[in-house]
Amino acid sequence: MKTALLALVLTTITPAHIRFTLFGTPMSLPVCWLLAAAELLAAAGGAWLTIRVLRRFRSSPYPRLAWSTS
Repeated sequence: MKTALLALVLTTITPAHIRFTLFGTPMSLPVCWLLAAAELLAAAGGAWLTIRVLRRFRSSPYPRLAWSTS
């Protein structure tokens, strides 16, 4: 579903460009590059959050007993 939506958005806005100035030089970027950068940023953020969550539950250096010994 996400791929189909992304394909639809890319086909409708592919001719669109974003114009901006960088260090006094006017530049023009296709909008699809902005969408691709947003997807990569979201994937990197998701990976970072996943790694943080997994680090909380890493195993202890000492084995834990499955039952109480007290």
